[in-house]
Amino acid sequence: MLQEYLLTLIWAFLLALPVTYLCVRLKLPSLVGFLIAGLLAGPAGFSLVKDSHLIKELAELGVIFLMFLLGVEFSLKKLLGYRKEVLLGGFLQVVITTLFMGIVALKFLSISFSQALFYGVLVAFSSTAVVLKLLMERGELNTPFGRYIFGILIFQDLSVIFVMLFLPMLSGEGISLKEISLTLLKSLLIFGGVFFISFKMIPIFLEFIMRTRNREIFLISIFLISIGIAYISHELGLSMALGAFLAGLIISESEYAYQIMAEVKPLKELFMALFFISVGMLLEPRLLFEKPIFTLSSFLIIFFIKILVIFGVIFLLSKSPRISLLSALYLFQIGEFSFVLALEGAKYDLFSSAGFYQIFIGTSVLTLIATPFVIEGVHRVSDVLLQTLSPEKFKIIKRKREKKEEQFSGHTLVVGYGICGKNVVYGLKLLKIPYVILELNPLTVKKYKKRGEPIYFADATNPEILKKFGIERARALVVAISDHIAVRKIIQIARSLNPELYIIARTQFVAEIQELLNLGADEVIPEEFEASIELFTKVLEYYRVPKNVIFELIEEVRSGHYKALREEDKIIIEEGIPLEWWKALNFESYFVKKGSSLKGLTIKRLDLRAKTGVTIIAIQRKGNLITNPSPDLVIEEEDLLILIGDKKDLKRAFKYLENPLEALY
Repeated sequence: MLQEYLLTLIWAFLLALPVTYLCVRLKLPSLVGFLIAGLLAGPAGFSLVKDSHLIKELAELGVIFLMFLLGVEFSLKKLLGYRKEVLLGGFLQVVITTLFMGIVALKFLSISFSQALFYGVLVAFSSTAVVLKLLMERGELNTPFGRYIFGILIFQDLSVIFVMLFLPMLSGEGISLKEISLTLLKSLLIFGGVFFISFKMIPIFLEFIMRTRNREIFLISIFLISIGIAYISHELGLSMALGAFLAGLIISESEYAYQIMAEVKPLKELFMALFFISVGMLLEPRLLFEKPIFTLSSFLIIFFIKILVIFGVIFLLSKSPRISLLSALYLFQIGEFSFVLALEGAKYDLFSSAGFYQIFIGTSVLTLIATPFVIEGVHRVSDVLLQTLSPEKFKIIKRKREKKEEQFSGHTLVVGYGICGKNVVYGLKLLKIPYVILELNPLTVKKYKKRGEPIYFADATNPEILKKFGIERARALVVAISDHIAVRKIIQIARSLNPELYIIARTQFVAEIQELLNLGADEVIPEEFEASIELFTKVLEYYRVPKNVIFELIEEVRSGHYKALREEDKIIIEEGIPLEWWKALNFESYFVKKGSSLKGLTIKRLDLRAKTGVTIIAIQRKGNLITNPSPDLVIEEEDLLILIGDKKDLKRAFKYLENPLEALY
């Protein structure tokens, strides 16, 4: 059996690779390539895969993993926030579409009422996998119409289990009230358990796991949660796909959801490809070509009925023609769970004939293929209609779009929030430059998240993470971590995603500088040289080397990416100010007490330098330091006078300051 699975996968992906590549080159959706590859590999094509039972199992496996990944992208909080869209919009859409389509089927087809109702249910469901993928790629998931689309899709997915429950009743086999009640009770218990686990237990478990900072343990934990809950759901008599969705839902509630999404997103793409390849394998186009008019008519009827129903439902809730039209055009297709229901319905003989089952599969595939093309033009259509009907509203929407595009432009991504990262962020705050922090220490993320910092638990070595936080629109990237391998990978990925990005990286050793520059870094700051610069700066300051000479030396070392130090060039200052000269200078201070006779005198009238040879170089007043005080500055009580001179002159100055008779008279 294992060999058969492997051979099926090999043939499927072997055909999918060139076919999908050709579709991409022709600017066709990759979905089309997957379906064609499945068609070629299946019984209707080259018969490379002949076991239909195996194909169905592969399709079901794909659905299970797709639902898990959907759950990770979703959240219970979002579900509660979308109450109107999910409960009201979703309910009305499913019920009205089912009834409307059932009536049409009953009128034009020679079928029973239960079969007509079954056909209506099949048409009611849209493709969560396709629509959410397109919404996310276009960045429209959080738009007003995206909320309604998302809400309806979630209701559809959650209602699948109840439809599966009532399929035996439609077939005439019947089902007892006790079985229905028991299944509903199990469903409620599972959902109640999910709410408790997701908010209480799983976050604690994941936080414990993340403290290990081990990727393998992290991935194993995610896999354990997902498969474990899916299996428990199956054992309780519910769908494994629903269990997988709930598992993803639990994981999505943690603050590590961004990182988890980045880790599992490649799997999502893989299993989505697997699912649609499997659907393509089930298709027999011969039957479609035998009845082309019937197939095309079915497609058009489904298209217009779903658009009409969804438009009406969403217009009832939103009062917006544009939102209603966009939502309807996104959701007109037949979804992946309709295939699952069709497989189950075939077992109960709910299709009027085997040929009609194939026609349904073929028509459904046509709706899926048409979806990307329809959505590509949907905004143009809605914009033209809106501009014609309501020019002012069109201008408002256009301004909102432009504002959204500018929202994350020009920001700086800071990777790592240790001492280096904190200093960088401090500077960005002072200059009011927008920034986002990516950090892998969960305790740090939790601590600074509470303080309002835009900090996220995320691994910047993952391209999906960098895309998620707008690397293509960022102005600068600061890599402030010490892991050399991670730094290399981040620079390489960031440069490929944004050629114009300004990249500053931290590294430990000089040997790594040139490599990082070759990978795409604009500036590389080595720790060992920065430490050495600080050390020799302090030494030179001690020996009183002029500040301008020190600054010139530092600039020369840093220019050319520390080439001066890397090549051991000798930069020598032959002679500075002799140390004994500095030692000859003495600094002292004098405190002006209350009631002192110095109060009210100006520095010029005090004439300290002429009388004693000592100069007042600064005055500390109320926490402030006044350097090079003006001759007209008036001395006040509690001033601290900073004096410079030799020891003999300072002694005379102290006596004079205690009783400055000549200055007073």
